Formats: sequence, C-alpha cells, structure tokens
Amino acid sequence: MSVSPTSHTPEDSTVPRRVWGSTSWMVLGRLWSSICTLTVLWLCAQHLADDAFGRLTFYLALFGVLDALVDLGTGQATVQLSAQDPSLLGSLLIRARRTRLIVGLGAAVTLALGAFLMEEPDAGWIALAGLYPLTHTLELSTVGLRNRIQWKPQVAMRSIASGMGLALVGAAIFMGESRAGVILVLVASGSTIGNVLLHRVGKPLLPRGSFSAVPLKPFLRLALPLGFAALAQQLYFYVDNLFVRVYWGEASVGTYNVAVRIMSWSLSLAVYAAAAALPWLSRAHKREELGLAAMRLTLPLTLGASLGVAILWPWTGDILALFGESFRVAEDPLKLLLLAVICVHAGAPLSTALVAARRTYSVLTLTLSALLLNVVLNSLWVPTEGLIGAARATLITEGWIALGAALALIHGPKSRVS
Repeated sequence: MSVSPTSHTPEDSTVPRRVWGSTSWMVLGRLWSSICTLTVLWLCAQHLADDAFGRLTFYLALFGVLDALVDLGTGQATVQLSAQDPSLLGSLLIRARRTRLIVGLGAAVTLALGAFLMEEPDAGWIALAGLYPLTHTLELSTVGLRNRIQWKPQVAMRSIASGMGLALVGAAIFMGESRAGVILVLVASGSTIGNVLLHRVGKPLLPRGSFSAVPLKPFLRLALPLGFAALAQQLYFYVDNLFVRVYWGEASVGTYNVAVRIMSWSLSLAVYAAAAALPWLSRAHKREELGLAAMRLTLPLTLGASLGVAILWPWTGDILALFGESFRVAEDPLKLLLLAVICVHAGAPLSTALVAARRTYSVLTLTLSALLLNVVLNSLWVPTEGLIGAARATLITEGWIALGAALALIHGPKSRVS
C-alpha cells in the first residue's frame, strides 16, 4: 500500500520498530566483530614488535579509507533510488557494480605502487591485502535486504566472517608469525569471506533477468557527492594516523589506534541506526516530514550515547591496560574520543537525513569543511601535543559535523519538525 505525500497518520513519522530491531541486530553483530577485532589487536600487541604493530594498525586504518573510496556513494545511492522505485534495482546494481570494480582496481594498483615506492616492509603482502576491496562488488547484493530493513541475515554473515578472520590470525600467531603484512592479509581475508557470504544471503531477493545499466551521469550525480563525503569522513577520522606516524613514530600509532578502535566500537549504535533508517527517512522526506522523523531518531541516540560514555568514563585506563600497561598513556585521548562519540550519535542520523532529502552537496560541503578543519587542527596540535592533540582535533571535528548537519536540516527545504 502506497502512501501519498499528503496523507499520513500520527505513526508515519514514528521510528518503525524494524529500524530499532535491525539496529539491535547490527549492534550485537558489531559487538561480536569488535570483540574479534580487539582480540586480534590484543594478540598482535603481545606478539608483534612495537613498530610492526603500529604499521599494522596504520594500514588497517588506511583500509577503512579504501572501503569508502571503493563504495564511492554507490551503496547509499542504490538504496535511496531503489527504495523509492524498486523496479530500478536491477539496472542500479549493474551500474553500481561496474563503478566499484573500476575504482577498486585503481585503488589496488595505487596502494601497491605506494607500498613498493616507499619501500615498506612486507610491501608484497600489503599489495596482496589491497585486493580485497574488489569484493565490495559482491556486497551490493544486500540492497534488497537493506530496503526491507532486514539486517539480521547480513549481521549473521558478517559475524561468521569476523570469527573466521580471528581464527586465521590466531592460528598464524600461534605458529609464530610476526610480520605485519601477513597479519594484514589474514584480516583482509576475513573481510573477503564476509563479502562472499553477504552476496549469497542477499542474492535471492535480487531481481532476475537481464537489465541495462542506468545512465552513468545521473547515477554519478547522486552517488559521487555521497561518495566523496564518505571518503572525506573516513579521511578526517583517520588522517591523524598519518600525523602521529610522521611526528611520533609507528609505536605511537599503535598505542593511539587502540583508543581509536574502542571509540569506533562505541559508534556502532549511531552508524547502524542511521544506515537502517535511510529507506524510512527517504519515505519521510517524500511525505515532507523529514525533520520530525530525524528528530525522533536523533534524540534517543544522543541520550543513549551520553549514558554509555558516562558508564565507560571511569574505566578507560583499565580498558587500555588490557593491551599492556604502556597503553595507559592513551587514557586522556580516549576520554576525548568518547566525548566525540556523543557528537557522532547526534551527527550521523542528521547527516543521513540530508542524504534522504537528496541534499548530497550539503553533505559533501559539510564533510569537506570537516576534513579541512581536522587537517589544520592536527597540523597545529599533533607535532607538540601528540596523541592528546589528535584526539582533541577529532572531538572538535565531530562537533562541527553535528552542528552543521542540524543547521542544514533546519534551514533546508521541506524540513518540517512539527
């Protein structure tokens, strides 16, 4: 049953139970994945040399940037367009997969050349690991599930892959492996397995038959601003790794990245709730009720994050010490990063609401300005203040995103909140 833009009931702008249900599954999956990731980091921190551990975490962060680059907005664009017109799904998938494949090949070649030209240790292994983003073409098969806001099967496949990745790394370390590049390949293998499993679980809901790709220019006109915005977001989240590595060395990168990983896990509620809610927010925008819907999603997320940070606050040093007493030096940076978590829980749903309104250039402008701000702050603070300067730059940047998204949504068209 379709809903016209003018007809609605009081429940229309209420966050659907399936959004919170899917978010719960994703958070549980993220919890398991985070346990696996933190266990991998713990094992590596105990058995790898400090510089090798720092190099490993640096490239893991870089792979987060590669993920955003290969996606290039194709995932959100495909979900948004197919949620409003399901008949386009087959043609959208062809275009999105072609785009990801081309960008992925370019990224893999660039990473390999960079590793060899910089004479990185384990350059060959790093180049091999850099091939895994090509499998993100398979990940697009989950669009049918995402449009139905059915995340349980996807979470199950990702959880299986996380467990397999942990098993591979654990076995390698048990056998005495100490090369960061080899561990990187094994982590990438887990991600590859996850994308294959996601393809298999999502394939039954995809349209069958032959389709022609949607026109390139209109698709890229929607996808590229989203893609560049996501890339800028990953860059301002991880660019501090580059500054810390240059000014303080690889060992400091490893210490700082443990705190960043704890922060990253704490973001799961915001990231997954926003992802699950995109189809619903798109339909709310069609009813001209986007502002109200965004507010009803943002408030509980922000309050929940504040409570979670308050619970973790006294234990930050002890959590870091699980990786070794030397990691306690990141306690104050971690506390700043946890404050940034609250900002993300406000900014993520508001930014997603802008995406639902197809205000992709507003999102792009906001994230590019955040990237510029983050680079400037890191260049000012990291050389003299180290990890605490990097964490402070992250906090201010995430606050900037939340404030900017709120103002853009309030002053934009069709943002009725009452």
